[in-house]
Amino acid sequence: MNLFKTTPQFVKVSTLLITVLVLASCSSSERLLSVADMEPASISKQELMDLVPDYSGELETLKGNGRAIVSEPGGSDRVTLQFQSDREKSLITIRTSIGIEGGQILVDSDSLLIYNRVDKYAEKVSLQQSNLTSIGSLASLNMLDMFNFTMASDDIRGIYENEQVYVAVLNNRTQVTLSKSDGLIQTVVQSGGEAAYSRIDYEGYAQIEGFYLPRKITILSSDGSSQATFLVQRLEVNNTLPPMEISIPENIPIYRI
Repeated sequence: MNLFKTTPQFVKVSTLLITVLVLASCSSSERLLSVADMEPASISKQELMDLVPDYSGELETLKGNGRAIVSEPGGSDRVTLQFQSDREKSLITIRTSIGIEGGQILVDSDSLLIYNRVDKYAEKVSLQQSNLTSIGSLASLNMLDMFNFTMASDDIRGIYENEQVYVAVLNNRTQVTLSKSDGLIQTVVQSGGEAAYSRIDYEGYAQIEGFYLPRKITILSSDGSSQATFLVQRLEVNNTLPPMEISIPENIPIYRI
């Protein structure tokens, strides 16, 4: 599978680049829990919130790199990701398995800028574009927010439990599974049709300068057609980041959709 196909198929390429960030292995579906098989939890909403690490006021920047195994109908590939993120923006650089820089993605609060360096093509997409929900919704995940998923007490509709985990059901029907022993989030499942993804699994938590962050993130796309496993190799937290921008040559037009 060629990650950087010809210009007429750029939308498909763009989707795949974003898929690298927010997809999952097929085996993740085997871990899906049903609250119908669980008991209502005795823990209160506030007690649950006190258990879950929330770094929204402390974790300001994130920088790192890792490997992703990406698959979609028709094939699979391995790529390397370099990323940096604050609460406002994320910049992701994608390199092929042989180290060639293939493209960059800049995500901010309302738009997505994609630069295909191989085909010399750039595209800016509004996150609200209804005809590009596979791109806009997936890219709406800020990298920093993805590593530290947070929720508020008012978001919780109900809490269920078994011997190992709690499952919080949110008002938007999202289900968040977390370990009873340490409060670390294991799975986030989205059931709404407008959701950016259908499922994220978090594994291999490690302490980095006082923050417990996952070293393996696997996510299933909203339509279930694409998947990937992202293995983090390096993470840096709360360092000063250079300006997050993509340098696009003047002779390359930016197409807006």
